[in-house]
Parts: sequence; C-alpha cells; structure tokens
Amino acid sequence: MSIDKFALAQKALNRFEKLYGEQVIKVFAVANGYISRELTDGMVAGVPQRAILDKKKLWVVPIILTKKAGGYSEIGAILIDDQTHSILGSTDKSEIIQKAEMILDEKAKAA
Repeated sequence: MSIDKFALAQKALNRFEKLYGEQVIKVFAVANGYISRELTDGMVAGVPQRAILDKKKLWVVPIILTKKAGGYSEIGAILIDDQTHSILGSTDKSEIIQKAEMILDEKAKAA
C-alpha cells in the first residue's frame, strides 16, 4: 500500500488554511510561481511553515523534488514575507540543482 504524498500535502494545506486563512494558499501559489519561473520541472512547493526572524513574520516553503523527478525529497526552501507575499530569498539555485542531481544519481545507482 503506497502513500499518496500529494493527497497528504493537500490535506495539510487544508488544515493550515483553517488555521491561517486563505493566506497560506496565496503563499503556496507564490512559491510555486517562483519554482516554475526560476527552477526546473520536477520541483514543487511543500507545505508552508510560519517563522519569525528578527521580529519579522515569514513563511518558509520547502522546495520538493517530485516523485517523477526522483522521489519526494526536500532540496531547498523559499522565504516569503508574511505581509507582502514577496520573496525574500531562497536556497541558491545551483545548490538546489546539485541536490536534485545527487538524488537522481543515487536513484539510478540503486536501480
């Protein structure tokens, strides 16, 4: 019996929406927009988490390598401002790509 990670993520987002309102869905959309513009296929946003840094409210959104691309692994993160929903930073693109390639290499060796 396999676990449908997408369905679990959707349920988690629904629970977070009940806690934080529609804002969490907006943050998720901003993160996925960034991933589609700046990175490559096979990566999606994970469930946003709230954080506070120097009294500034943020969202930390994991960047996930999808199952099709190598298997549900967190390979980076995006920081999004709580108020403006602007992207404040992310894991360096080269590091994200390097982690994804490493996971794909490990998967190929295991096959």
